[in-house]
Amino acid sequence: MPQTAFYSINNDVLSPLCFGVVFFSLISLLRADTPDVRLGTATGLALAATYLAKISNLPLIAMALATVMFKAWRLAGTGKFRASLPSMACLGLCAGLPISAWRAWVKYNFGDSTGAAMKMKLLGWTYKSVGQWWHHPIFSPHGFWMFISKLTATFWQGEFLWHGRPLASPAVDVIYLVLSGAFVGVALFAVLRRPALATESQRQALWLGFACVIAAVGFLAFLSIIYDFHDCFYPSRQFPYFTSGRLMLGALVPFLLLFAFGLDCVLKRFDTPAKFLVLAAIILFMLVSEIVTDWPVFSSQYNWFHM
Repeated sequence: MPQTAFYSINNDVLSPLCFGVVFFSLISLLRADTPDVRLGTATGLALAATYLAKISNLPLIAMALATVMFKAWRLAGTGKFRASLPSMACLGLCAGLPISAWRAWVKYNFGDSTGAAMKMKLLGWTYKSVGQWWHHPIFSPHGFWMFISKLTATFWQGEFLWHGRPLASPAVDVIYLVLSGAFVGVALFAVLRRPALATESQRQALWLGFACVIAAVGFLAFLSIIYDFHDCFYPSRQFPYFTSGRLMLGALVPFLLLFAFGLDCVLKRFDTPAKFLVLAAIILFMLVSEIVTDWPVFSSQYNWFHM
């Protein structure tokens, strides 16, 4: 994976791991006739870990809770909610207690339950009035394109700088943008117009993946709109967008599921070996392009790998 956040030690690295466990647990929850206590406990602990890893995972947790509520509604409709109540209770306790304890600790030490107030003060941000939100350039075609293209680029290649310049290739950014839009778009079209290409449980997983990706992108767009960044370097009044792809790395597993399903739909006329050959070619391109991009770093005297 060319995302440079994975080359460092930070809490962004934990987000795809923690929410990846949540995602697969939710799929198991949706497929279970009556969820057991073990599944509820695992899902709750994974949700707590996702929140504690990074606050930017909050929209993904919201999607997870909506999925749990949907499953509870389905169980109530079939008369099986009582049998699944221990599982749901364990899920709520295992997720709620650690999150509540952490929020209380942050509130006690920093004055608000997320710690955002101190960060805003240090960076000089202020909230906009609701009426000012609609003047944001993201609501224009050019502004939206700036936001989504830059976000996609940093989601794939990261934000590391080398000698003051992004450690990323603009040409590779374009390729990732085209592939992401094409394969995810094909996946959405297939689910909407070609439901026979996937089973019901597979469609549930794909819809959950779509919801997670949209929630993660929408959350960053919302944050871009509500703040006045004043003299901050990034985001700024000149570039008022949160386009740090690492902030939505929690949605990596759902995104890659959609990406792979879209690729499978595009190659549906070919046999399985041919599909895996194309997938291997994409992975090889990712590896080679990343080596070429990072080559100047390898020879640095401050890099252990130069030896």
